[in-house]
Amino acid sequence: MSSRNKTDVKKLFEYWCEVSRTQGGIEQTNSLRYNGGGTSVPVGVITESFPENFRDEKTIQDIPAFAFPCEFESDSVQSYSFVLTTDDSKWRFGFCRHDPKTESTMVIITFLPWHDTFLRLLGVLAELRRTDPKEFHQFLTEAYSSGVPDVGSKLILKYSQEQSEFKFERPKPFQLPSIPENHNLNLYYNFVDPKNMIAVFAAMLAERRIIFTSSRLDRLSSCIQAANAFLYPMVWQHIFIPVLPMKLKDYLSAPMPYLIGVPHLVLETMTPDELGEVVTLNCDTKIFDSPFDDVHAMPAEIVSQLKKQLSHSNQHIGDRVSKIFLGVLVQLIGGYRDAVEFRDMSKTFNRDKFIESRPSHLRPFLTKMMELQIFQQFIDERLEMMNTGLGFSDEFEQETVRYAEKLKKRGRFHQLKEKTRWKRNNSNCNNCQTTWYTESPMVKERPSKTLNRKSRVLWTKKAKPEKTIWYTENPINERY
Repeated sequence: MSSRNKTDVKKLFEYWCEVSRTQGGIEQTNSLRYNGGGTSVPVGVITESFPENFRDEKTIQDIPAFAFPCEFESDSVQSYSFVLTTDDSKWRFGFCRHDPKTESTMVIITFLPWHDTFLRLLGVLAELRRTDPKEFHQFLTEAYSSGVPDVGSKLILKYSQEQSEFKFERPKPFQLPSIPENHNLNLYYNFVDPKNMIAVFAAMLAERRIIFTSSRLDRLSSCIQAANAFLYPMVWQHIFIPVLPMKLKDYLSAPMPYLIGVPHLVLETMTPDELGEVVTLNCDTKIFDSPFDDVHAMPAEIVSQLKKQLSHSNQHIGDRVSKIFLGVLVQLIGGYRDAVEFRDMSKTFNRDKFIESRPSHLRPFLTKMMELQIFQQFIDERLEMMNTGLGFSDEFEQETVRYAEKLKKRGRFHQLKEKTRWKRNNSNCNNCQTTWYTESPMVKERPSKTLNRKSRVLWTKKAKPEKTIWYTENPINERY
């Protein structure tokens, strides 16, 4: 088990094609219960493609079904994505742009998970193909032959007689999705409320059979892609289909974890008995349904933290929402290095030591979490990097360091507070100013707000190097 993204990618994309809907194909697919033998009429046909020497027959055969998974709303242009899995379990991404005016879908196949880049690219290609077919082919050929830009660099291609340009900018490694830059996260944030985000996140940490459904393909694929991104630094290791074609609906009966985006018309053809125990989120109605109580199974402190942070909607610009979910995983598994041991000439992970090193209120949940494939993949990948001498400092590791420093400071403060003994001056003078002090110069906290609420008391701090003194001019307040 490892990351599902291919690393040694040489080309920006592998294949481009235009898929036209087959007359009667989708209608027949919608009316039949798929029995594994296929349909007699294909849902679509590839009418144009590039390059001509692309020879992956399985990918070519699969594309029409994902370009036209079923009947769907087509009153406006829709951009959506799908995922194909290679023989070595790597993900190959398909990006689609359906134009209701042409009744066709433009598709790009690539190993690069650059959703925002390729969805924008499809818009440029569609415009060029409509206005200047010759320049369209020149632009497409140049993009195909240019190679992939290095980390931190960009590739700029000119078009429209060099009056416009398109940038292929390689995302920073482990860059978190941001609002409003990230198309997937924008739709997820707009169509899924915080309560349901937490419920989906909890279901994923329990490796459930999870279905997202919507009548719109763009909303469907974006929401499920964004939810999947919140698992970082872990990677979903099971069936993952952002948009499920009608002909593959038998996957919904699979007795194993999955994360699948199901068009509403496809889901309607399945009975509750065929689905079994599944977690369902309707992205149109915002209704979440589950036979499990995975949120309640999470540590209460974690859930309370998520609810509080996600409620501050005015702070959710940039990568704030992504960092909220990353922060939860930092608290849960960020201490994995404490359980890494050197044994038999390599580094290994001690599960018992890991559990013992975690706070007691997290241990029951983490004990179950360690049995998940997504957690095992995470540990295996980190150990492999350590054992091969690869350095790594991704956003997760950086947040883990920040969190550890925060805990350290908090621990020093509580330790100092426990050792502090407050003393009172002027104890024999009822009309004199009341002064309380401690010999510890590091104590900077104001006195408790629970003091004598019957009168307004202003406590003042006298700064002295040898001790911190808090005093009030009100002689009634003789308690600190």
